[in-house]
Amino acid sequence: MKSNKIIHVITTIEMGGAEKQLLVLARKLIEFGLQVEIIYLKGKPELKKDFEAAGCNVNDFIANKNLIIQAILFFQYLRKTSTPIHAHLPKSELITAITRPKKSFIVTRHNSERFWPGSPKLISQLVSKFVCARAAHLILISNAVRKFVDANGELTKTCKIDIVYYGIDLNTSISSAGLSNLISKFSFSGNSFKIGSIGRLVDQKDYPTLLRAFKKILVNHPDSDLYIVGQGNKRNNLQSLVRELEINKKVHFLGKTGFIMEFLSLIDVFILPSKYEGFGLVLLEAMTARKPILASSNSSIPEVLGASFPGLFITGNVDDLCQKIELTLNDRKFASNLVSLYPNQLNKFEPFLMSKRIINIYKDCGF
Repeated sequence: MKSNKIIHVITTIEMGGAEKQLLVLARKLIEFGLQVEIIYLKGKPELKKDFEAAGCNVNDFIANKNLIIQAILFFQYLRKTSTPIHAHLPKSELITAITRPKKSFIVTRHNSERFWPGSPKLISQLVSKFVCARAAHLILISNAVRKFVDANGELTKTCKIDIVYYGIDLNTSISSAGLSNLISKFSFSGNSFKIGSIGRLVDQKDYPTLLRAFKKILVNHPDSDLYIVGQGNKRNNLQSLVRELEINKKVHFLGKTGFIMEFLSLIDVFILPSKYEGFGLVLLEAMTARKPILASSNSSIPEVLGASFPGLFITGNVDDLCQKIELTLNDRKFASNLVSLYPNQLNKFEPFLMSKRIINIYKDCGF
């Protein structure tokens, strides 16, 4: 690369898939000898210490300010530098596209969602195309994201595109303090069959399907418990459904936690019931933890787990999910077979390969 530095602009550095993946990328870029600066726009700096421990400079000079003020300060900060920018998530993409010269930045699209959810489709298309027209390159994290943005008309014809999968560090450690925290706080029973899920409490994750399937599981397996990590605007709705199903003593909402690998080590099976995923980093985490995975068969999920993965179930189908849970509970060979498929699949998501591909994109863009 011509430049020995890269600035990553991201909407938050909270505990999310895109944010954690940027941390993996930043570590590798630093190993390759690059200086890395992180600029975030809003939220709590939950991953700040992790980025700094990796050797990044975390800059909060525009965090939680008005959008117009952010754009002005960002422009003033960068106008005297030619350092290339890598933007992540829509708000960061837009501010970068407005303030930086054309073709001086690249973007990564992390979601299978419209660029501007909640706006009229035409507005979302126009803003997305504006960003794409100004960016030097567009990275998409899965073929599912590529199909989505294509189908929604959010790409320009001249936009240069590459698919670059997420990477996962297989050398993860389990914190004894983290384990103790979870066990004491949420009373994990050693005798029950523990079903776990991780994700924001939003419509996308389709927790009602999981809760209804779990209700059926309790008929034959009353010693089971369901633990859900995450927070979101549907928590009250989900808690109401739990009470309606009369399973409130067996369902545990854990909220947000930084102890993801510790949580995965405590459960017996991981379930991702989402209606769609841009990638689903949590699937890589569950594979790394060697936990049997059951997941809905849509969007990027078969890309991550494999198209013929036996743990896939029909999206939104309570009975199919219930049957898969029963099979995991009753057939050790089925559960073991799921886990045995992980090593070959995880080879596709090696962080060195991911970061090397992104560095090559930087070079192709003249950075």
